[in-house]
Amino acid sequence: MLKKLLVLCIAFITVTSASLYACFDTYLFLNNYSMVYPQKQMVVENLSEYSFNSMTNPDDDTFLSDFNAYYGLFERFSIQLGLSSSEKPRNEFKIDEYGIKGVLNVLNTKPLHSVDMYTLDIILAHRSDFEGHESAIEFSVPNIFYKKENILVVHPVFEANISHGSEYSIGGHLGLFHSFYNSTLIGIGAEYSSAQNGSTFNKRLVEGESAASLFLGAKLGKIFYLQNEFAKGLANSRDLGFASTIKLIF
Repeated sequence: MLKKLLVLCIAFITVTSASLYACFDTYLFLNNYSMVYPQKQMVVENLSEYSFNSMTNPDDDTFLSDFNAYYGLFERFSIQLGLSSSEKPRNEFKIDEYGIKGVLNVLNTKPLHSVDMYTLDIILAHRSDFEGHESAIEFSVPNIFYKKENILVVHPVFEANISHGSEYSIGGHLGLFHSFYNSTLIGIGAEYSSAQNGSTFNKRLVEGESAASLFLGAKLGKIFYLQNEFAKGLANSRDLGFASTIKLIF
């Protein structure tokens, strides 16, 4: 069943119009964690995304890059600090945004009915540009279900743009993943008005925006982790997106 879903998703991604508005932290899923990084563990990463906005006009392509650090302060609480070059034309690069995120694990149980493990977290994040023109807070509640090598993620998200008064967005994302020998992972994701990874702090939420993605993750030895994502937008979107994330684990 899982293999059929993956094949259908790949075919679906191939024929729809595109955007890169989706990303999961598959490193956590592959290690059977909640969204909280382990206590006293430090992880640094670089995430880079490239969007082909118009196949007929390469000058419309855009690029963004994020630099993030994660640290597990307590057994059930971790923080994340980030700096980023917001999405802009591909030939421009400037660190112009920052963000901070806290993740609290409120439930971690095994078994729960038919699943091997279930985790429930609360995430509170803030992001802003350095001038304060675009500032937002995000509240979300990720639910992760582990059943042997299969992982289901259900993640509702609320974001308020505090720099523009009453602007807010309610959305979420859904993902289905399968791990192989605790070293590699493949998965599909879908989202509505929500970036699928709290590790990015750019203004990526667009009202009514939806997308589907294919994810590939792999451990590269003991201290490196690589994740690639191919994304297609489903509405009000662009042609194609690609993201690559490399993590260094201490």
